Amino acid sequence: MGEVVRSANRVDDKILAMAGTHSPEEISLALGGVVSPAKIAAHTQSLLRSKNWLTATQEDRLITIRLNNMLLDLEERYRNLDLDSVKVRLSILKEIGARLDKRAAATTEDLNKLYGNQGRIMAQAFDLALSYMKGALRDAVDPEKWEELKQEGLRNAQLQLTRLTAEED
Repeated sequence: MGEVVRSANRVDDKILAMAGTHSPEEISLALGGVVSPAKIAAHTQSLLRSKNWLTATQEDRLITIRLNNMLLDLEERYRNLDLDSVKVRLSILKEIGARLDKRAAATTEDLNKLYGNQGRIMAQAFDLALSYMKGALRDAVDPEKWEELKQEGLRNAQLQLTRLTAEED
């Protein structure tokens, strides 16, 4: 997994490296007790909230490059029969791949929710606009003609959306 936070120094690097698997007390001990566990916890939160200069897409690309480099290294080590190192790195690569797959699935789910919500909002806006127009034009347009025009408009919209979808594919 690539570093999400670009830390300023080696102490921050060590804190971030240990944060996922060690308590603030354990991290404090690993740093020789010079930083209290409370400060470790607060500083870790601060580091994790800090802004990153890479976009999520750039981070994913960086991870892909790192994974490719690791694979090249694994192939070289395999040729040199350093099998223990190869096994360890392969397990790390599998974990990273699984995390990337989960991130992609979560992104797809979020986008589907977003598109669904946008569709509902657009449908509500359409319905409100039509209701307003129907009320404002009730004396000028026959109700049966209004319904006929509304259905024709919906069919036309569906046809246009189908064309747009086909063009995107």
